[in-house]
Amino acid sequence: MADLLAMAVDSSIWMNLLTMPASELKQTMESRELREERPKADELLERRHDVDVEAEILDWFDSCEIIGENSTLHTASEIMEKGGDVEVIAEGIWLLAEWASRGTWRCMEGRGFLYLEPYIGGELEGVDELYSYSTWLVVLSTLQGMTQDEYAEAVVLDWMARREELGETLDQKQDPLILSTMQSHQRLAKALHRMSRMIDQERLTLLSRREWSSYLIAGFGGFNIGTLLSSAVKEGDS
Repeated sequence: MADLLAMAVDSSIWMNLLTMPASELKQTMESRELREERPKADELLERRHDVDVEAEILDWFDSCEIIGENSTLHTASEIMEKGGDVEVIAEGIWLLAEWASRGTWRCMEGRGFLYLEPYIGGELEGVDELYSYSTWLVVLSTLQGMTQDEYAEAVVLDWMARREELGETLDQKQDPLILSTMQSHQRLAKALHRMSRMIDQERLTLLSRREWSSYLIAGFGGFNIGTLLSSAVKEGDS
């Protein structure tokens, strides 16, 4: 089963990377000059080390031949328009967003219902709704009215109730994984709550996607990487 990914991105830094001339961005990544501008990682969220993300970005520049004095986004979109591998090009745009992020909240897709569904005022009709703008908008708003501990407790209580409904045990003697699972739910709930506060207070952009799915549809609401690349192509033609 794939994981649900929700990445909190500083959109101003991301856009600065995308609008920087391609050759300049590659050079500054190689020299590590941009590291001081990378947002601070949040301790409760996942985030890869600078060197790992930079290495993948530089591989992307080389494999897609992202070079020249035009912006990185425009250069990438032109290569896409000329028949370049669309998915590989979109992956590079995602990598630049990852570099500009505070971190990523990740959970197993099936568990996503536990963290999101009780806070939307109804039931999610399917897995796709875990990635919808309306779902996240309501959840993020609802979490603003709860403390971190209140949310973590509510998630655990809901998880316990769901187990009981399914006839599953809550006795640690019968299932030694009960305690570690509960602690995992608490940790993920606190991380999601923290991310909701960061998005609100720091005006961050949320990019959500299903792991192993197309990078083109990674986004939030009507915005995604596919539309970003397409709009850059149109602007270049105008």
